Amino acid sequence: MLNLNEILSYFPRRIANEINKKMLQDKNQESINLLEEIRVRASKPVILKYTNLEQVLDNLIVTQEEVLEILQHICNNSIYSYQNQICNGYITLKGGHRVGITGSVVMTDEKITNINYIASLNFRISKQIIGASNRILKHVLNIEENSVYNTLIISPPGARENYNAS
Repeated sequence: MLNLNEILSYFPRRIANEINKKMLQDKNQESINLLEEIRVRASKPVILKYTNLEQVLDNLIVTQEEVLEILQHICNNSIYSYQNQICNGYITLKGGHRVGITGSVVMTDEKITNINYIASLNFRISKQIIGASNRILKHVLNIEENSVYNTLIISPPGARENYNAS
């Protein structure tokens, strides 16, 4: 079960309170469990992405300063120490959650060395989905030899049903 406060602790109080208020309006723990992403973009409204829908919080426009404040919280006030992760385009948080980062990329010798002018942050909520692998286990496990087949599983974010086991 998702502890929403764990995620909201990275946000400025104004934004965290509004997201929390919206989630409480739903009066349903299930809506919290269906939350997959929180999208924060400078000069744009916050978007809550659930399993089957997106909800735009039109009354919650995020400033550029707030985006940078969130980044500071994520990096424990030491953005420099997270530079390698930032160059990969995301930072991993406690609990396995990831925050995707977009901005202007600085390249040196065809390698990303920095991301400037951070414009948006996309919190991807990690969660366990019980039974998600049941349909493909027979293609991954070699029961006769008590081993695992060489396997590469590729999926777009949020994919649940369709698979092609070859």
